Amino acid sequence: MKGSDQLVDMALLYFSLSFLCIGGTIPLVPDMHRFFVDTRGLMTTTEFAGYIALAQVAPGPNILYIALFGYHVAGIAGALTALTAISFAPFVMMVITTRMFTRLQQNPWREVVLRGLAPVTVGLMFAGCMVLTRGFADWRAWALAGVAFVVFMTTKLHPLWMIGAGAVVGVAFGM
Repeated sequence: MKGSDQLVDMALLYFSLSFLCIGGTIPLVPDMHRFFVDTRGLMTTTEFAGYIALAQVAPGPNILYIALFGYHVAGIAGALTALTAISFAPFVMMVITTRMFTRLQQNPWREVVLRGLAPVTVGLMFAGCMVLTRGFADWRAWALAGVAFVVFMTTKLHPLWMIGAGAVVGVAFGM
């Protein structure tokens, strides 16, 4: 596939997924994995998960991993295409929704809609986590993920501490 075809495919993917950015882009990880790894073979699951991990520890917005995917496929043009395509529709919808929700401040349906979106977001995030754990080849990675889950559910520890601990354990045990 030529570079320009890849840019168009990637732009179409991200533009269509941008309408599903409920609670951020992490819930879209399964569809991105399907595109980049399963159907197009543009990267491995390890590379895919590595880009997400890198974007999570870097300062700035979580959406940076989308630019990394684009860069991996088509350099700077790919990064800019991916970010533009994923950002345009949510930006327009945010402007429209903000105006609408301001006018509907007292409407009881406003709260119903917001409460209804919460479980959708959690479910989509869980699906993304399941895709990322597919790359775990050994029980130690699963044990580390389980410990991280328990720590996150029982404490208010900042995620960077767990990412750092995971990196140290990974290096120490050659994972």
